Amino acid sequence: MIESIVIIGAGLTGAMAARALRAQGYAGRLHLIGDESQQAYDRTTLSKQVLTGEQAEPPAIMDASWYASANVEVQLGRRVSGLDVASRQVRFESGAPLAYDRLLLATGARARRVAIPGCDLAGIHILRDRADSLALRQALQPGQSLVIVGGGLIGCEVATTARKAGVTVTLLEAGDELLLRVLGRRTGAWCRAELERLGVQIERNAQASRFEGEGHVRAVICADGRRVAADGVLVSIGADPADELARAAGIACARGVLVDATGASSCPDVFAAGDVAAWPLRGGGQRSLETYLNSQAQADTAAAAMLGKPVPTLQVPTSWTEIAGHRIQMIGDAEGPGEIVPRGDAQNGQPLVLFRLLDGRVEAATAINAAKEFSVATRLVGARVPVSAGQLQDAGLNLRDLLKAKPQ
Repeated sequence: MIESIVIIGAGLTGAMAARALRAQGYAGRLHLIGDESQQAYDRTTLSKQVLTGEQAEPPAIMDASWYASANVEVQLGRRVSGLDVASRQVRFESGAPLAYDRLLLATGARARRVAIPGCDLAGIHILRDRADSLALRQALQPGQSLVIVGGGLIGCEVATTARKAGVTVTLLEAGDELLLRVLGRRTGAWCRAELERLGVQIERNAQASRFEGEGHVRAVICADGRRVAADGVLVSIGADPADELARAAGIACARGVLVDATGASSCPDVFAAGDVAAWPLRGGGQRSLETYLNSQAQADTAAAAMLGKPVPTLQVPTSWTEIAGHRIQMIGDAEGPGEIVPRGDAQNGQPLVLFRLLDGRVEAATAINAAKEFSVATRLVGARVPVSAGQLQDAGLNLRDLLKAKPQ
């Protein structure tokens, strides 16, 4: 009998898992433990509305009253020091341990930092939580200069926000194109052009080697000698799953807690979901996906499995972003085998969807200002119905009609 479930991590994944457990009929004790002092909030706003000041605070994932009404025992601002999986207990830096029948690790990920000379200077920021966003917001003053180290989603989103605030922005990307991992080369190049049109100075093949300044950062020096003046710096070079507790407890990890398609780890009664979990993918392999939508889906799947109702669910990466005034939505891995098939023309202001077609099936899609088309594209990826490049490109063909074909 399951009498006590403990969730470590009170962010999006933890809160969604708690809600799913109650919705699925679990009536036992439910503990939600987080090291931040705030209840779960929408982190997607941190690089956008919160950073601009449009929203003073990130909106809550759920109304604060829900936790009490659902009888969730919330402990915020409390740090877990270790797991005793043999006796099924969670240990804290202070206080008595907490026993569990099922444990969900929803500890998320931590912003990756650079260990180069000058990295401890004031004025160097990361962006992962509410406090980071509020601190960076203070630095975004008109006429000031911001250097962003890293041309991924967060870096490009902040570049957009900073330019709108009247800040001079230089973005340093170590690779030869922006956003390669999440959007692919073609869309990355398009985003670069749009950011440059917005006034962002983009330097590619630019590896930061040190920060200069006396007490406060004043410049970023690249490995090839390029020097970029800076009143502030954002380091945005990705994140690492916060899997330290699992590793110390002997639970199998590889850039995240290794789980099966139900969220079960290598340790009995211990599950993981969200950014900390390396989840199996429909296209093969497994990794931490670091997306809002996948975290929600994994929370639901893990909750069901903890209650003995497993429904294995292979994940397909699904996300969205706003860059240079454009809404971009993604499903699947943009880079991979097959051909890229465009539908529409973003260069002329039309909605555009880029499909990755492999063996007559849509494996991935990237949509630019094309929310309606993306909705259908998502269903095409899931349905795996046979399609051709010509059908996808035919503007006179309703994409929904392709869903009527039978999977093979």
